[in-house]
Amino acid sequence: MYKTCAGSCGANEAFNMTVEVTPAGGAVATLFINDGPLSVGYDGHNGSPDPDFTGTFHSAAFYDCPPPPCDINEHVASNLCTACVGESTNPAGDDPYGADTTCGCSTNTSVISNVCTACGHGGSADAGHAVPGQDTQCIYYTGLEALKVHLVADDVADNTYGSWDDRVETLSFTPPGLEDCKFCSGNALSLAPTLVNNAFNGHKAMRFGFGDYTKYAVTGTTGLMAPNGSQTVFHTHPTQASVTVFVVFRPMAHTPATDNNLVFDWGSLTSEGFGLTCAADSEVRLHTPWLYGGIVSNSTYVPEQKAYVAAVRVAFGSGGSGYQSVTSQDGDVTVGDMVPKVTHSVTGFTANNIKQTSCCIPYGEQLTLGMEAKRYGSSRFFRGDIAEFRWYADLLSDTDVETVRDELVATYLPSTCAESCTERRARFGFNV
Repeated sequence: MYKTCAGSCGANEAFNMTVEVTPAGGAVATLFINDGPLSVGYDGHNGSPDPDFTGTFHSAAFYDCPPPPCDINEHVASNLCTACVGESTNPAGDDPYGADTTCGCSTNTSVISNVCTACGHGGSADAGHAVPGQDTQCIYYTGLEALKVHLVADDVADNTYGSWDDRVETLSFTPPGLEDCKFCSGNALSLAPTLVNNAFNGHKAMRFGFGDYTKYAVTGTTGLMAPNGSQTVFHTHPTQASVTVFVVFRPMAHTPATDNNLVFDWGSLTSEGFGLTCAADSEVRLHTPWLYGGIVSNSTYVPEQKAYVAAVRVAFGSGGSGYQSVTSQDGDVTVGDMVPKVTHSVTGFTANNIKQTSCCIPYGEQLTLGMEAKRYGSSRFFRGDIAEFRWYADLLSDTDVETVRDELVATYLPSTCAESCTERRARFGFNV
């Protein structure tokens, strides 16, 4: 009797096979699938008698052990441990004597041509999409489920030199560092806005524009910036390349009057950015990247120091698709008061056109509240209160906009305010 093993014997000797041989002709058997043939009294490789064998075999038993399990990031293919490909992974332990197995992609990646590919643009996917396997798709939420950023001032307990934390993506909006405010002068310890209680119908707000830093003879710069690298959150997904923004705010007047009083700004520069400007007794302006087919719309109505609920809807153009926007005090999409509901033919205006960097000038790559998206500070800042900010990665329907509008109006405008009262129904109007 003779015993052979492939791998570690003993505890792993789970498989055995007995081969009976006769004096004439020998015998050939494969004890384990991938071991290759074992020959007795016969040269199984060359098909000729074994010259080293003499005598007579009456019987012999040969035992074989299965090979060890596969290592980490290996899977079973035709009873062989095979390395994972395409950035896929797999835990150790697959049994090469069992059925074929696959590797899998990580969370928020899909399979494209057997390569794990990041979803991007806010898409999501569960972990485990099989490689090798069929192509899979990421999930992109639409409608009210597409809420990507949600800031509520009521969530802030104390913001001394601090931040405003988002409810959805856990982004922390923080003030720029004083070292980033080039050519500024002042004594403040921070460029952060201040928290104000009972600003909107008993609800809190963040007050912007009352700092003591001065730039270009304008005093008051404050603001908040989304984290570096978070621009993907603000990009919309490939099949619904659009965005809807809601902001509850109360503008105040600048003294002296200034332009570009940015309530929010994404990308900096009206030629390659997207944002809303408003100051009491001055103007309202909505801009999209006019260098890529967007427009700059200026209000014909002078805003007052009142509460406004604004809805901004923009469809990013690609190959001739449209652009649409509407903004109002209460988000009334039936009249399109701040910007009439007009479809414009644009080509090339996409989320990727948003200004991120420029030679020698560190323009902000992220979205900002209350100030221009420039990392070194700016005299273009908002003066007033912001109570809530929402960013949806989709062009919401009229019905969805009205749903959000009604919720925000009920929360932030006085419940005693009648449908026709001035506080609720003040209008902005644009010539587009």
